[in-house]
Parts: sequence; structure tokens; C-alpha cells
Amino acid sequence: MFTSRILFSFLAIGAVSVAASPAPIIAKRADVSDILTVVSTLNSTTATILPQIDALVASNSANEDSITPLITDLASALGTATTSLASLQGADTSTGGSADDVAAAIAPVVAGIATSLSGLETAVPTLTSLLSGLGLDTSLNQVLSGLETLLAGVLNLVATLLVDVAGLLRSLAFGLTLASLGL
Repeated sequence: MFTSRILFSFLAIGAVSVAASPAPIIAKRADVSDILTVVSTLNSTTATILPQIDALVASNSANEDSITPLITDLASALGTATTSLASLQGADTSTGGSADDVAAAIAPVVAGIATSLSGLETAVPTLTSLLSGLGLDTSLNQVLSGLETLLAGVLNLVATLLVDVAGLLRSLAFGLTLASLGL
């Protein structure tokens, strides 16, 4: 009888603890529009940074001191996009757009970064080591990898759109980005 009371007590405690446990959280899969929102935010952020770099080049006032904060901001924007993409739980490609839409949205961002930074090559002889030291290639590659994780095959589409930019990426020593894109 004493044993049955102990067993009953354990079963009762177990039932109470199971009943008190929260239901498992089921993450909603992101749709493509969620991914496009992240890319759009990245585009908006880079659209404020890249013109500043271009203005420094145009005014012949670009130097390591003047561009370092802008490149740091650029790396930060890419890091924020990477974090946002990582928070999405897969992608439901049946809603909110397509992989083509994502490729069309990210390609101009990558091209803009490559174009603006390549304008610095003459003004800042230490540009490639500065970019490497600030991890810009790594940051850009992480964004692209995040997109590929969510939408398998999207990097093939992006690469097709960036064939003309491959030379700029190569001159900036963006080896990781080029490798991810297969360029």
C-alpha cells in the first residue's frame, strides 16, 4: 500500500509537470516576401553608404581614414542582413515571390558594392588589405550563403546576373564571394 502511494505520487507529479509544460513551438516557415524584405532593407542601407563612398572618390578625398567608417558600416549592414536571414525558418517558395525575384533584388546590391569599392582602388592603395581586415568579403559571402540556405539554387541565378561584375570582385580579392557564386 505504501509503495502504491509513492507510485501514485510520482505519477501525479509527472502528470502535473507534463500538463504544465508549454506546447512545442512550431516555427512558421518564411515565405519569399520575408526574404525580399531583408534584401530590401539591405539595399536601403547600402543606398545610403555607397553614394558617400562614390562622393569621396569623385572629390579625390578618399583615403583609408575617410573610407574605413563607411566600409565598417557596410560590413555591419551585411551582418544585420545575415542575422535576419538566419532567423527565418526555411522558405515557402509557393508564396510571396520566387528565387528569380530574390536574385533580381540581391544582384544590384552586390554590383553596387563592387562598383563603389572598385572606385577606391586607385585612391587607397591598401584597399584589398583594408577590406580583408574588415571582413567585407566574408560578410557578403554570409549573406549570399544565407540566401542559398533559404532558397536552394538562388546563387546560380545571382551568378548569371553578376557575370559582368566578376572582374570587379576579383580585383577586390573577394574570393569567397566569387567561389559561392561559381564565378
